[in-house]
Amino acid sequence: LVACRKCQLGFIGTRVEATRHAENQTMGGSSKYLPASFDNCDQAITRLFRAVPAGALAWELLAPTIADDFVAAAWSTFSNISFTQNCMFEACLAVTSFAVWIFFFESLHLWLPRAEKYRLDRRPPVRALHGFGPDIMDKAIAPIFSYLAGIALFHYFGLGPQLFGTKPEFTDPSCLRIVVEVVLGVFLYDLMFYPIHFSLHNLPLNEWRKAHSRHHSWARKETAAHNASETVYHSLLDGTLQVGINILVQQISPWGHKHPLARAIHNVVVTYLLVEAHSGYDLPFMSHRVYPGLFGGSPHHEAHHRNGRICYHQFFTYIDKSLGRMPPNL
Repeated sequence: LVACRKCQLGFIGTRVEATRHAENQTMGGSSKYLPASFDNCDQAITRLFRAVPAGALAWELLAPTIADDFVAAAWSTFSNISFTQNCMFEACLAVTSFAVWIFFFESLHLWLPRAEKYRLDRRPPVRALHGFGPDIMDKAIAPIFSYLAGIALFHYFGLGPQLFGTKPEFTDPSCLRIVVEVVLGVFLYDLMFYPIHFSLHNLPLNEWRKAHSRHHSWARKETAAHNASETVYHSLLDGTLQVGINILVQQISPWGHKHPLARAIHNVVVTYLLVEAHSGYDLPFMSHRVYPGLFGGSPHHEAHHRNGRICYHQFFTYIDKSLGRMPPNL
């Protein structure tokens, strides 16, 4: 063990000893993570994003017919696009969503004034957009190919109907159904992956833990906050586990079968939350700002990457709180 040098970026608040092991790698120092200093405009953005779901809920409660008509029109448009009926549509939507969200966060420093103000380390990002350039093979082509090939084989062998049964013909969904299915899907994805993620750090099987170490390689090499492209930089086993959980979650609904429109929205929302968690940013519209205490967001996940013994949630915080796995001074 060697004593860590102090630096601006650190998330645990206490002095830590650095090792080269992925489980105990820290941000390189003992100083606290300092939240962004938000001005009135930033705070207004947070309040606006906080008000949108409340407004949507009020709309559903006060004018359910109008809300249902809006969702029915969206479903009609969605279902009349031929590619949405293709078995590979959801996989292609997930890939596209990942690419859009990653490019958005990694390009922020190019067009957002004083973007480093919102970085977790208060510094310009390191090697931003390399996933679209020098690192494109490891952080774009390989993950995309392996993911799409796996999903294609899943459909080729007809595993969906064999495992989950034949899906019915879907009619116009209610607004309530879409909201419940999307929220439930996000919650269950986070819940079901938690014990797997915990085991990837704590199970005394070296090969099992090694499968996750690639995803933590940035923290072993850099003191800078993460870039969004690290979201998809993982081993084949690690990625397969996450995809498997998502496939399972997409089958669960109080209505029997999850509606295709809710499944599509789920893919967009989950990919955003995953990329946000790895973005290295603390922006006023991010989940941990809009719903503090409920979502851990990028600060918690950055803390996890620097110290693999805390913050195992992908999105939320409730299990970490109950198990005492929260960063002490975040």
